[in-house]
Amino acid sequence: MDAKDREAEIADLRQQVSTLKAKKAALAEECVHLAAWMPEFRKEFGNPFYYSHPTEPDEGIANYNQNSHMGMQILMAFMRVNRDIERIEEQLRRLGT
Repeated sequence: MDAKDREAEIADLRQQVSTLKAKKAALAEECVHLAAWMPEFRKEFGNPFYYSHPTEPDEGIANYNQNSHMGMQILMAFMRVNRDIERIEEQLRRLGT
């Protein structure tokens, strides 16, 4: 790889990291908003989580709500973005930046 190609790759990787960090910040903010909204959601809809081994008979699948996955989806997206950032930063380290 010549110097010009190397610099172009570094610039591209830095842009990707920048974009991913912005996405990570947005997902973190979304998590905060979801956490703040959860008490109100529970008041209106009850406990939105599915328990695999409920301690009370009315807990479990009967109270399962599709919206309970919203938090998990955000968390999984956050973790994916974080892994992508780490991977690209490792590529940048290998390129000597």
